[in-house]
Amino acid sequence: MEKIFFAGTLLAASVFPAIARAETLNLLIWEQYISEKVLETWTEETGVQIRQIYYDNGDDRDRLLADPNSNIDLAILNENITGLYSRNGMLVEVSDETVPSARHSVARWRERCVGYGLPYFWGTLGIVYRSDKIETAPTSWNDLLEPSADLSGHLAMVTGYDDLLSPPLILAGKSVSSENEDELKEAFEMLKAQAPSVRTYDYIMTSSQDAAIGDQLHMALAYSGDQFTLSEISGKPWKYVLPQEGSVIWVDCLAANAKSPRRDLAVQFLDFINRPDIAVRNAIDLSMPTANQTAIPLLPDEMKNNPEIFPPEEIVAASQFYYEYSAPIIQLRKRIVSAVTGLHDAR
Repeated sequence: MEKIFFAGTLLAASVFPAIARAETLNLLIWEQYISEKVLETWTEETGVQIRQIYYDNGDDRDRLLADPNSNIDLAILNENITGLYSRNGMLVEVSDETVPSARHSVARWRERCVGYGLPYFWGTLGIVYRSDKIETAPTSWNDLLEPSADLSGHLAMVTGYDDLLSPPLILAGKSVSSENEDELKEAFEMLKAQAPSVRTYDYIMTSSQDAAIGDQLHMALAYSGDQFTLSEISGKPWKYVLPQEGSVIWVDCLAANAKSPRRDLAVQFLDFINRPDIAVRNAIDLSMPTANQTAIPLLPDEMKNNPEIFPPEEIVAASQFYYEYSAPIIQLRKRIVSAVTGLHDAR
């Protein structure tokens, strides 16, 4: 399988036309987010290759999807952006008729994808930490936002305008989808104060593999399930915790590009990925909570009963969800992220 990683400074239009081929689908996805065995099964059944193009923040994803020359056929989208893309005519509608396997999806997660994507995985936002470096597990978002002196320079955050602002908003008792400018400015002040302690704003799944800094990262803002992959790829013991102030439930949707010349093939892949047998394989290989209702009973008991994989219902009920932002608020949030990372880089 071909894999390509795009940093924010790379120009997709200059390279994608050269790599597109007839019987290949281009999948825009987070790194380490689909089972290689699943991809091999797809290729064995169809003869079609999947080329993975990695992104590690929403801005890079949005730039690639907005580029008419990017040749993206399929993409992983967070639920609060799926509605916007669907209204812009960019996504293929997903129904039981167009994607028969969609009927297997958990209803509440399917609703989050607004009829234009399949719920792929879901989970929580929390803190990962290396248990060989940190003796006492973090319990609060404050442990990340106001870290102890010995953690200075050992933190990884993210640049997503939703996830980065969530910890300070939750800590302040506000909505993670806040559109209140005063609340967002307060969150900015907390992130600005944290910035000197942050080593990188690259997603921990990416930055942990950077030979220059990977071993220096001891705590990070992350997503449930990351701890398993981090431990596997780094050989270090990573743990995951949900802070006591609460969390946010995220849902990732797999969507097909309505403007792709390989649209029908992309829809075929959607139907394939949500087959219960495939959903089980994908979930097991990634240690992630499937959004496929039919697949859940087929999982090993140690997965179904693991609260780090499937959060208890009381956690889900007490957590917030992301909602779609207005265009001006998206721009304000992006300016906040840019200001925080700019302050960090100027040190």
